[in-house]
Formats: sequence, structure tokens, C-alpha cells
Amino acid sequence: MNLQSMRRQAVPLHAEWAAVLRHQILSGELPSGARLPALRELTEELGVARMTVIQAMNTLEGEGLIEKRPGRGTFVRNVKIPQRHTLQMKAEISQIYAMVDQLEVSVRKGDATIEKAKDGRYFRCMRRIHARDGKPFCQVDIRLDDQVFDLAPDRFTNEIVVSVLKDLGVTVTRARQNVIISYADFSLAKALGIKVNSAVFRVLREFLDEDDRLIYSATLFYPGDLLELEMEFSTNPDP
Repeated sequence: MNLQSMRRQAVPLHAEWAAVLRHQILSGELPSGARLPALRELTEELGVARMTVIQAMNTLEGEGLIEKRPGRGTFVRNVKIPQRHTLQMKAEISQIYAMVDQLEVSVRKGDATIEKAKDGRYFRCMRRIHARDGKPFCQVDIRLDDQVFDLAPDRFTNEIVVSVLKDLGVTVTRARQNVIISYADFSLAKALGIKVNSAVFRVLREFLDEDDRLIYSATLFYPGDLLELEMEFSTNPDP
């Protein structure tokens, strides 16, 4: 990873790195009490000078987001996470099916793992890049019920999961989706071919079966300039 090659133009290196950590702290991705990597680790990982990291850390310390504990390291402070306001709306699941039908999938070999849920069920976890017109459109982190995966393992491994679920006729009685504006960290910026700290849509999607059990969930990241949300509100008069 090289911060110099991935930073936004005209943004100083130390400000870019500080922004990455600031977004991670204020989103809760880096929780209170988390220990940050040592200075030497960060300079090697980012490919920047020692002073660049020190300047970024000093900025965040001045903002009250981190604290240095002599002999122990640098830690995230207990900060107030900004509260988001939720705007609820309803849509048809057919809109999701129509959207993914236009996409291609790039499978990262070796990323699939199996995870045991609290209820004892197993889920297949996979990371994908979906493309449109040959260019990265979104990164997807998938959790799929392992019994559902076993219905068509080759297809689920190599195709878009939502499309396969539809083709197999897997019963989805309820679906929900949450959309948040977020920012690209280093790995996401590299995967999508965008600059670090570029705005992205983070979409949390879940499909549930007739017993209201989760069968599929995904966290999707879309570049901010490639997705648009459109909402139509009814204007029925008050009774």
C-alpha cells in the first residue's frame, strides 16, 4: 500500500491519513480503547515518512480522538459517535434483481471462509467485486447460509449470489436494506480504483426466509459517483 499514489490531489499526506482514521473512529469501525499500530508499522505500511504519521497523530490527538499512553502506545478515546437520522422507505425486491442482472462478478480466490452463527447454523463468507461495463462497480462482502450454498456450490462460487437465489427459487419472504454514506479506506480504494477517502455508499442488505431466519446478508460498497437513490413520496392528505 502506498499512500502517496492513492491520496486525493492537493491533499497533504498527513491530512489524508488523519482523515482515514477520523472516519474509522467516528463511524465506530475503530472502537473506544482500540490500540493503533506502532509508528514504525504505520510508516512501513503506508510508505510515508515518519513525520507524516506523527503530524496525522498530532492532529487527531488535538481533536480529542486518540490519546498517547507513554510506554503503552496510542489508543482511541471514548468519543461520541454522531447520531444518524433514518429515513424509512419501501421498495420492491424486484428492483434489486433488476440491478444485479446488469452486473458481472470477479471472484477473489481463497477469500471464502465458513462462519458459525450464534444459533448454530453455518454461513459461507465470500468477498466479490461486481463490475459493470468491465469496470469495478461495487465490492461485496457476503454471508450465505451454508445449506443454501450447498444447493448450487459452483454457481454460488462463480456467479452473483442474488441472481442464483432467484434462479433456484429460494424463498425470500422479507428483505431489508440500509444505506449509509461512508468513505473509502485503503483496501476499498484499491479494490474499486478510487482515491482514498472518496465518498462511497455502504449498503447493508439482508434476505430472510419464511421462518424469519437470515439466509443471506451482504455489505456492499459503491463509489459515490456510480449510484443514485430516487424516492417518491405519496401526498395523501391527512385523515
